[in-house]
Amino acid sequence: MTDLRHIKIALGVIIFIIAGAAVHISTLIVERQNFLREVSRYNVAWVASQAVNELHRLEYRIAAFGLGDSRMDKDEVELRLDVLHNRYNLLRTGDIVTLTDQDPEQKGAVTELGRVLDALDPLVEDLDEPGNVRKALELLSPLDGRLNRLSAAANQFGGEQVAADQQQLLGLHWWFSALAVGLFLCGLALIVLLFLQNRIIKKAHESLRQVTEDLRSAKEVAEAASEAKTRFLANMSHELRTPLNAIIGFSEIIMEEMLGPIQQTRYKEYIVDIHKSGKHMSELVSDVLTMAKLNAGRFDLDLEPVSLRALVDATVRMLHGAEIAKDREIVVESGGDWLTLRADERAVRQMLLNLLSNAMKFSGADTAIRIACKRIPSGDIQLTVSDSGIGMSSIEVAIAVQPFQQVDNGLSRRYDGTGLGLSIIKGLIDCHGGELVIDSKPGRGSDISLIFPKALVVQEIVSKVA
Repeated sequence: MTDLRHIKIALGVIIFIIAGAAVHISTLIVERQNFLREVSRYNVAWVASQAVNELHRLEYRIAAFGLGDSRMDKDEVELRLDVLHNRYNLLRTGDIVTLTDQDPEQKGAVTELGRVLDALDPLVEDLDEPGNVRKALELLSPLDGRLNRLSAAANQFGGEQVAADQQQLLGLHWWFSALAVGLFLCGLALIVLLFLQNRIIKKAHESLRQVTEDLRSAKEVAEAASEAKTRFLANMSHELRTPLNAIIGFSEIIMEEMLGPIQQTRYKEYIVDIHKSGKHMSELVSDVLTMAKLNAGRFDLDLEPVSLRALVDATVRMLHGAEIAKDREIVVESGGDWLTLRADERAVRQMLLNLLSNAMKFSGADTAIRIACKRIPSGDIQLTVSDSGIGMSSIEVAIAVQPFQQVDNGLSRRYDGTGLGLSIIKGLIDCHGGELVIDSKPGRGSDISLIFPKALVVQEIVSKVA
C-alpha cells in the first residue's frame, strides 16, 4: 500500500509540472507569435511606402538628368527604374494582395503602376532623346497621389491585421490556458479516483481475505470429514467382514451337509441364496474398503515379479467357477508380449476380475470376451480386455470412471452394482504408475486397456503357451 501511495504522489507532482509547463509554453508561444506577426504585418506598410519612395527617387533622377546635372547619368536612372520594378513585384505578392483584392481603388493603383513602368522602359532607354524626359515625368506624375493613398491604406491594413492577430493569439492563449486547467483538474480527478479505487481495493482485499479464511476453514472441515468418512468406511468394512465370514462359512457347512442331511428341499434353496448373498456382500465390502484406501492414499502395493500370462490364466479359471461366467467364452490371445512385471499380484488380479466381470455383464452370453497383451511403441505394456457389448460414449466413459457413478443411473437400472468397478481399476493402475485407457463406442463394445509402464518390466521373454 505504501508503494501505491508513493506512485499516486509522484503522479500528482508530474501532473502539476505538466500543467505549469503548458501555461509557460503558451505564454512563450503568444509572445513569439506576436513578434513574428507584427513583423509580417508591418511589411505590408513597408512595401507600399518603399514604392512611394522609389517613385520619388526615380522622378528626381529623371528630372536631374533632364536638367543636365553632370552627376546624374542614364545608368542611375535605369537603376532606379529597376528598383521600382522590384517594388512593383512586391506589391503583387504577400499580404498586400489581400488589401488590393478587398479595395478596387488600391488594386487599380498597382495596375496603373505596372502600366506606367511598361511605358517607361523604352523611354528610359532613349532618355537622351528630346522630349523623352518630359514624357517620362508626365507618366509618373499621376502615380504620386495614388501610391500615397495606397501607402496610407497599407499602413492602416497592417495595423488592423496586427490587432486581429493579437486578438486571435490572445484567444488561443486562453484556450491553451483552459486546456492546462483542464489537465490540472483531470489530474486531481485521477488522484481522487486512485484514492477511491485504493479504498475499494482495500475493502475487496479484506473481503477476499475473509473469504479465503472461510474457504480454508471449510477445506479443513471437509478434509477432516473425508478422513473421518474414510476411517469409518475402513472400520465398518472390517466390522462387516467378521459376521459375513461367519455367514459364508456356516452357509457352506450347511450346503455341504457336513453335520447331517437337510430334510427340507426348500431349506437347501434358502441356504444357497444365503451363501450367494453373503459372497456378494463380501465383494461389496471389499470394493468399498479398497476405494476408501485409494481415496486416502493408503493403498500399499506389494511389488513382486508377476507373470502376466500365468496370472491371466489363473484368473480366467477362477472366474469360470462363478455363475456370471457360466457358459461364457473367454479367449486369451496366444500371440503378443506376455512379459513378467514387478506388480502387486492381488491388485492386478482384482483389476482383471473387475474388467472381465464388466465385460460379461454388459455383453451378450453368445459373444466372446478376448484378452490380449502387447508392447506399445513407447515401451509400455498394454493388457486389453475386449467385448462386443453395449459400449459407451465419451461422456459415459467420463462418468463410469468416477466413484459410485453408473452410466445407467435411472430408477429401473438394468445392471446391478455400486459403480466402483472402473474407479477401483483406475486407482489401482494409477498406483502402479500406469494408465487406464477406454476405447468404446455405443453398440460396438469396449476395449479397456491397462497400461503398465516399461519400468515395471523384469523379463522380456515371451511366455510359452502350453
